Amino acid sequence: GASPCSRWTALGATCSRSAALARMAEAGGAAPALDRPCRAMVALLIALFANAVAMASPFPFAPFLVLHYGLTDDRAEIGYYGGFILSAFMLGRAMSSYHLGLLSDKHGRVLVIEIGLLSCIIFQLLFGLAPTFGAALAARLLMGLFNGIIGVAKAMLPELVTAAQQPRAMSAISGMWGLGNVAGPALGGLLYGVPLFAGVDAPALLPTSLGAGLALAAR
Repeated sequence: GASPCSRWTALGATCSRSAALARMAEAGGAAPALDRPCRAMVALLIALFANAVAMASPFPFAPFLVLHYGLTDDRAEIGYYGGFILSAFMLGRAMSSYHLGLLSDKHGRVLVIEIGLLSCIIFQLLFGLAPTFGAALAARLLMGLFNGIIGVAKAMLPELVTAAQQPRAMSAISGMWGLGNVAGPALGGLLYGVPLFAGVDAPALLPTSLGAGLALAAR
């Protein structure tokens, strides 16, 4: 079978051609005829959901992870250290968003989406297995550093759908991102502390493994 990357490329190329033909029809006064929803748009929404889950799943258990690492016994400081875990991902995104945007313009949107999904797989697992607070921070930072999915998804819309379809498509992107931000913390809160392997002292491994599995499925 085709590799995940080739499937993404094929879907993107198919939808680009469909959108181009539809825009040509619109310019000539004819209504576009797109009989089926764009499969690449569906794939993009799944990738956004997996990305949002990866970003948001540590929200409910970050304070408990601080206690697990033994950083402090002071309740007032738990939130302080937990904030670093939660903000490290967004710091990485802020550092790399511009450069990933340039990369997507030069080498295509699909490449940046693939890199982002791979970062969600690799660095989520490393975060779940992190033996120290510093290792956990590094994993979250690197996951954000290589993740430009949300920005590329918005830039990709005009290449996938017609102008008339863009408001609905943008609503779908926002809705799927929001759904992932609901599912991620729910899964993190439910699964944190549930052992995945006997004898492995990694309380966040189960929710992060599930998040990595979602990202793998999105590929």
